[in-house]
Amino acid sequence: MTLSDTTATALDDAAALWIAALNNVGPQTYSQPSGCGAWTIAELINHVAGGGERYAMLLTGASAEQTAATRGNDYLGDDPIARFRQQEKAFRTAAEAADLNTLVDHRAGPRTGTTLAAMRVMELALHAHDLCTATAQPWNPSPRVVDFLLAEVRPVINELRELGMFDPA
Repeated sequence: MTLSDTTATALDDAAALWIAALNNVGPQTYSQPSGCGAWTIAELINHVAGGGERYAMLLTGASAEQTAATRGNDYLGDDPIARFRQQEKAFRTAAEAADLNTLVDHRAGPRTGTTLAAMRVMELALHAHDLCTATAQPWNPSPRVVDFLLAEVRPVINELRELGMFDPA
């Protein structure tokens, strides 16, 4: 089972939203607060780009423990947008090749590849908001991203809240 057209479109739009926010940051902003907890902008950028790698790893059979080992990797490099695109392409390639009904070993517990893809839309949109807040940029998600988040991701957010991974609403 491959990505649905709705999920693929939401992923495209959410990635574009992230890149638009990322276009307006640079090394001079990396040490500033990110808008996401205690993370700096550099830490937030690393988290989002690294998420592409970690999700690709999960879809190809890696364990949550194996993906955790990537959390300290540097995904900024000289061109954070190129690094993000590289990791996002790896994720999308893995998602297109995987059976998305198969459970993966996410750190929040087993979940299907379909749920993992929905979580990636959420991660990109949420952290684009964080970055926009931190850098006083407008955050303008497409209606497709908003509709997808409301329809597909709301239960995941509630589950992650129950696990203590998200703050209360």
